Amino acid sequence: MYKNGFKKLSIFLIISAIIAIGAFCLIGTANAVDVTIDNTTTIRDAAINNNSFTNGSTLYLIDGVYSGTGNKNLAISKNMTLAAVNKGGAIIDMENSGRAFTINAGINLTLINITFINGNSTNGGVITSTQANIILTITNCTFENNTADNGGAIYMAGAGSNNTLENSVFKNNKASANQGAVRLSGDNSINLVYNVTFENNNAGTNFGAAYLTGDNNTNLVDNCTFENNTAAISCAALRMGGVGSSNTVENSVFKNNKASTDYGAAYLTGDNSTNLVDNCTFENNTANNYGALTMAGVGSRNTIENSVFITNTAGGICGALYIFGVNSINLVDNCTFENNIASNNIGALRMGGVGSSNTVENSVFINNIASNNIGALSISGVNSVNLVVNCTFENNTASTGSYGALGISGDDSSSVLDNVTVVNNSAAINGGGIGFTNDNNVLTIKNSIISDNSAVKEGGALFASGINQTINIEGSTFVNNSAKIGGALDINGEEGKVNIDSSLFENNSATSNGGVIDINGNFHETNINNSTFNNNSARNGGVINSNGENNNITANDTDFNNNNAVNKGGVINSNGDSNVIVLDNSTVNNNIAHNGGAISSTGDENEIAIDNSELSGNKDRLVSSEGDDNKITVDNSIITNNTAKDGLITNNGDNNNIAINNTNATNNKGDIVANTGINNIVSINNSTVTVNVIYETSTTLAVVSGNGQITIIATVTKKDTDELLSGEKVYFYVNGEQVGSAITDKYGEARFIYKVPKTANYSVYAKSQETTITNSTGKYVFKESASVTKTLNVNKPLTPAKIKVYSKKTTSKKTKKYKIYYITYSIKNYGEKTGSKTFTESLKKILKKYKLYKIQTTKNTKYSYNKASKILKTMVKNLAYNKIAKLKITVYRKA
Repeated sequence: MYKNGFKKLSIFLIISAIIAIGAFCLIGTANAVDVTIDNTTTIRDAAINNNSFTNGSTLYLIDGVYSGTGNKNLAISKNMTLAAVNKGGAIIDMENSGRAFTINAGINLTLINITFINGNSTNGGVITSTQANIILTITNCTFENNTADNGGAIYMAGAGSNNTLENSVFKNNKASANQGAVRLSGDNSINLVYNVTFENNNAGTNFGAAYLTGDNNTNLVDNCTFENNTAAISCAALRMGGVGSSNTVENSVFKNNKASTDYGAAYLTGDNSTNLVDNCTFENNTANNYGALTMAGVGSRNTIENSVFITNTAGGICGALYIFGVNSINLVDNCTFENNIASNNIGALRMGGVGSSNTVENSVFINNIASNNIGALSISGVNSVNLVVNCTFENNTASTGSYGALGISGDDSSSVLDNVTVVNNSAAINGGGIGFTNDNNVLTIKNSIISDNSAVKEGGALFASGINQTINIEGSTFVNNSAKIGGALDINGEEGKVNIDSSLFENNSATSNGGVIDINGNFHETNINNSTFNNNSARNGGVINSNGENNNITANDTDFNNNNAVNKGGVINSNGDSNVIVLDNSTVNNNIAHNGGAISSTGDENEIAIDNSELSGNKDRLVSSEGDDNKITVDNSIITNNTAKDGLITNNGDNNNIAINNTNATNNKGDIVANTGINNIVSINNSTVTVNVIYETSTTLAVVSGNGQITIIATVTKKDTDELLSGEKVYFYVNGEQVGSAITDKYGEARFIYKVPKTANYSVYAKSQETTITNSTGKYVFKESASVTKTLNVNKPLTPAKIKVYSKKTTSKKTKKYKIYYITYSIKNYGEKTGSKTFTESLKKILKKYKLYKIQTTKNTKYSYNKASKILKTMVKNLAYNKIAKLKITVYRKA
């Protein structure tokens, strides 16, 4: 990659500069002197106004505080070195009135081991120059509590300069306007900042700590620390850049820096610039936008590698890193983004630009949050080329918006996600994992794992919108993603294309439509090859739900197993006209839906083609079609062990055509085809079709009572169609006991009359018997069904009075004089009604031998006896049911 060449170039330029500096220093130093002073002698007297202190001389400062007019506001017009004898021992105190040095053009100034405090001036609280070709070297120095309008400590703005800051500290410096600590600017310059600490510096407007800019400059910041620096407006720590500049930041730490508007830590920019950030840490930096680092510029080459962004915050957009530029080349490699937050959009990283090339590789995004959209990474730009490879996105969140992990946008762009893991990301609206928007773009996802992502509304794993969008999914796994619509993918717009090859979709779910894919719009193409869809679920379309016209769905060499839809389409649910569904050389097993275990299609002029496929164990119905002028073709396929209430293929509508060719359909429960409508054509050619049809039945009950009997009428129908069933045996039950049976007539009715034994409440129901019809086309079973139970009170009519003699008994006894006979008649009412009856009997025969002694009767019985005719009349009156009246005749004769 270009980044290695850039590092080599930077090192070469720095070494060349050092050699040039050394050579320059040798010129004119033949008469150089070394002078040592203490703070009783001023720097002005010892060096500036001392003619014997020639070019290239060194002034050593013994420990102490150097203050007063002789130690500030000094104009440096000859090459010199100022060095404290002991590090930090010599302190130059400007007493808040003036700066230390103003450097003239072409001068070489080296400062070593000195502490500078309380400088106060306009530009550069300690050091300033706007002149060209200056060489400034600062080693082991400390700048503290210095103040200026711009450049709180150092302000260097001359072209062609070489500035080196090393092993030094800038602390508590302040600029009322810009550059709280250091400004190193000027075109065609080389600026090296090495092993320097910037702490608690502040700018009243921009650039809280360091500012290294200029066209065609080479700027290097290495092994530095920027901590607790602030800017009232933008860029709290470091600004580097310039047109055509080369900017490098490596091995450095940016921590707890804060800008009120933009660029919480660092800002590297410049058209056609080359920018490198390597092995750096950005932690707890804050800005309204772009919480940590920004790299930008038209035609720029921006690289950040081996770096960590943790807990940075943006009050607006982009919590950590922003890389952007028209026609820019941007690379993020081997970086970690963790716990960064944006209160609006883009929790961690935004990159792109018109015509840009953007690459993110070997990086990790964990626990980043955007309060609105795009929890971790945003890549955007018209005509851009984007690559994300070997990256992990985990537990990122768009807490009130969309796209939990990645957002990819920009017209006419091409993006690739390769070997990417997107897991446990979430969005409050759409796209729990990925968002893909705008028009005429191509997104390729390959060799990736997309799992356990969720969206409250649409697209648990991926949400796509726009015109003419193409999504390619190759060798990837989508598992356990969920949303209300489109458990894994939600595709919106017109003329889109989804190509899926050699991928696995498992356990994805939608509470509404499209357990895996939901398509909304017209003229979409979905092509699936050599893939597997297992255990996905939705209300409609366990795998795919399509809403729109002229949409084509084709699956080749693909397995659909154990998918489920609560309502329509265990595998595919299609709504709209002129759509095409093709299953070729595929397996469709054990899928379930209330309507259309494999496919449900609603609309007119649609086509469904099932070729060279195996469909087994699906229920209810294989294919359910609703609409007119549709065509369903099954060719060279195997259909076994499927279940339907009526037909494995159901067609509700007119002028539809169903053709089954060269197909083996056996051991299925349900008829092969069930049509509802007119002018439908069914053709079965060169196929083996045997069915096992189970029909649910319904038994209804009507009862009529009267005259001591109940007339029971049971009607048996097919439950789904209300067709009247004849020849069905029906059993009748009264008070839980079977009392009889009958066969239904052509009106589906069976009748039975039950005579009640007494007046009482009677519970009545009927139950049809299960019936099986077997013929050459299969087995047809009409299941038993029971009616509701009806309870009624029935009065039994009283039978007429039936009074008759039920016994006649004769007994006798002897006395000394007589033999006595007793004849007793018992009279009983066998009828339920109370009645009366008169019995007439002649006693002539018995009185030929005997004499009448007396006649006796019981209650309700009277008699009259005619002695002349010897006729006895017995009148029984008002004798109740089952009661007995008695008549006793006593006769005698002599013994």
